[in-house]
Amino acid sequence: MDTYDEFVESGYISIMEYFDDSDELLLFDLKEELFSEHEVSSRKGSQPGRKNVNRDFNMGYDRLVADYFAESPVYDEIKFCRRFRMPRTMFLRILKDVENKNDYFKLRSNAAGTPGLTGLQKCVAAVRMLAYGIAADAVDEYVRIGASTAMESLRNFCTTVVEVYGDIYLRVPNNEDIRKIVIENESRGFPGMLGSIDCMHWEWGNCPVAFKGQYVGKDAKPTVVLEAIASYDTHIWHCFFGMPGSCNDINVVDRSPILNNIVNGKILKVEYILNGTKRDRGYFLADGIYPDWPVFMKTVSHPSNNKEKLFAKKQEAARKDVERAFGILKKCWHILTHPCRLWDVPTMTNVMQACIILHNMRIEYHCNMDNILQDDSETIPHTHRSMENCPKSIITSVPPGTFAQFCAERMDMKNTAECASLRKDLIDHVWSHQGSV
Repeated sequence: MDTYDEFVESGYISIMEYFDDSDELLLFDLKEELFSEHEVSSRKGSQPGRKNVNRDFNMGYDRLVADYFAESPVYDEIKFCRRFRMPRTMFLRILKDVENKNDYFKLRSNAAGTPGLTGLQKCVAAVRMLAYGIAADAVDEYVRIGASTAMESLRNFCTTVVEVYGDIYLRVPNNEDIRKIVIENESRGFPGMLGSIDCMHWEWGNCPVAFKGQYVGKDAKPTVVLEAIASYDTHIWHCFFGMPGSCNDINVVDRSPILNNIVNGKILKVEYILNGTKRDRGYFLADGIYPDWPVFMKTVSHPSNNKEKLFAKKQEAARKDVERAFGILKKCWHILTHPCRLWDVPTMTNVMQACIILHNMRIEYHCNMDNILQDDSETIPHTHRSMENCPKSIITSVPPGTFAQFCAERMDMKNTAECASLRKDLIDHVWSHQGSV
């Protein structure tokens, strides 16, 4: 065989049969030379004998502008919010920011001087794929964009959104956020609560066969796990994504940075008094699989009296914050509902983080979920109370100075006796404030 192309077309799987074991080094050099000279690209472009589709990019752009972005568009704000999962002003802000951040979204011309796709078309294709969970070529007829370009737009869009907005919408709560969370949760009977924690699985439809043993979990399907903490308004302020689906919630929290962030002072502590006991560390509501640590407050599995029954009822209701957040996230961004068609976990991570960022941005923009979900029960509540008469103070935790102090602080978070004491105080607190209601 004279050329690499002839070798590929011949259908042979390996060329090892043409060499002896003594020629292994020669074979390695030959393979390096062949693959460097004959790089295979998924973007074929203009090639002899290949028919290119004239998609008429200008027509697609003009139709988009007339339908949604003109002074008197065909579709009003309600339909825009339903189809793009966000208000028009929010979309335009994102479009402007990603164009300024990533040159990929700027209008460019090919070698013949013909203008290509605009940033608007690429962003619309990416948002439609996120919102509807459709295949890459499903937006071709309307946006006039090829499948490979649509996938490239999705990757660039998600990566750019994370780069631009990640430090804003994926950060830990600051003083102002903590105060609002504490006030709201105290009114619900849980002083010192900073949110609820749980995990969600995203099915990986294109999981390579070599990875399936690692990523197949209890549902007999390959999945990737998301750990998240959500507040009462379903704002997700902690996300840890990428663990294989064979891991349960305990395995995920062992690898999650959340506990180390608490020890290192990256997550603020909150001072509060509960049943006469002063405490300086917040906690998260969790389900029964989490360990008995004072940073995780679980329900009472088998309540034996009215106090424990009331606490279990209140805890299980408040813990649904993160479940509601997962439901809204998946119902708005259907790409998380369908099996993922991507091939690698890093790209899936960018998509997941971008969906969470857009979810948090929608809460900031007070987007009416009624128009999107057509379900009053899924409407995002905005019930943060005013800052007046706040009896609590927020302090910044000091990171441990030595490794021994770090280990001691870490062990203190695993104190089961402290967890039992905190649960008992919470049971009494809930009963004293709401037991007679």
